[in-house]
Amino acid sequence: MLAKILSGGIVGSVGKILDSLHTSEEEKLLVKVELQKLENELNLKQMDINLADARSTASGLSGFMQRSWRPLIGMSCAIAIFWEYVCKQFIMFFFVVFEVQLNEPLPKLPLEALMPLVLSLLGMASLRTYEKKSGVSK
Repeated sequence: MLAKILSGGIVGSVGKILDSLHTSEEEKLLVKVELQKLENELNLKQMDINLADARSTASGLSGFMQRSWRPLIGMSCAIAIFWEYVCKQFIMFFFVVFEVQLNEPLPKLPLEALMPLVLSLLGMASLRTYEKKSGVSK
């Protein structure tokens, strides 16, 4: 991620500034080579961080949360949708059939805030499936 920011941002900007300066071509090339080396170093550092994250064998609560935060969010969304569209409707039906009076209304979940999260999770899952089927990742 850091490499993406720097490749289009700082390094690209510095390269454009260097092109506009009145220096020789050799000096420009030397500076561009140094900037490319810096960008490569940043890429290697980011790869090391990603590799350490992937190899993490943390145990306990932190390890559990690291490995399962996406499934937990997905299950939370599924439970909320199940409550709003299935459970709550059946409960209301039984209250009407058996003429039960409620002192407080049943809780209403803010689905207008929840649905973008659900749709983004579904989109990422379908993207991951496409990557696996096309052989981009294992």
